[in-house]
Amino acid sequence: MAKRLRDVCKMRESEPGHRAHEPNSFIVRDLPWSIAKLKDIPPFEFENWAVIALGGIPNKVQVGDMGIDGRIFPVGTKPDDRNSMFAGDWFPVQVKQMDKVGRPDVDSFEAVMQREDRQRGFMVAFSYTGDAEAERNAFQKKTGRIIKLFTVAATLEEQHLHKM
Repeated sequence: MAKRLRDVCKMRESEPGHRAHEPNSFIVRDLPWSIAKLKDIPPFEFENWAVIALGGIPNKVQVGDMGIDGRIFPVGTKPDDRNSMFAGDWFPVQVKQMDKVGRPDVDSFEAVMQREDRQRGFMVAFSYTGDAEAERNAFQKKTGRIIKLFTVAATLEEQHLHKM
């Protein structure tokens, strides 16, 4: 489609031009993603993709997010009248754009869940080490809190919907 717009319609592919509503400019969005392409995109764009793919809302602040890249609000959560934000029922999402996420990464997310007093959390990465999965299992056994580890491959195939 983009090639046709460039070659036949003589339009220019430009994100800034599209945002400025320039005529004859376009951007292409929501194309099918591949693992290779997701490894190459900028980290903040990857975080946004992963959180949205899980059905969550990415953080607007990307730096200093205290280990929370996004939030998932369960169905039925209602806005809180006190501060016009969502009610206190939400699950943290942490995203790692790397292979073989290890025990230290899971351990730091456990600290986030305890600090925020969350009972369930989600992590997304390309893969996890056996130590990471063992740490997650030990944390659940010790505290009753659940961390769901999703791979990018399963997220692309939408297998994560069955695990949530």
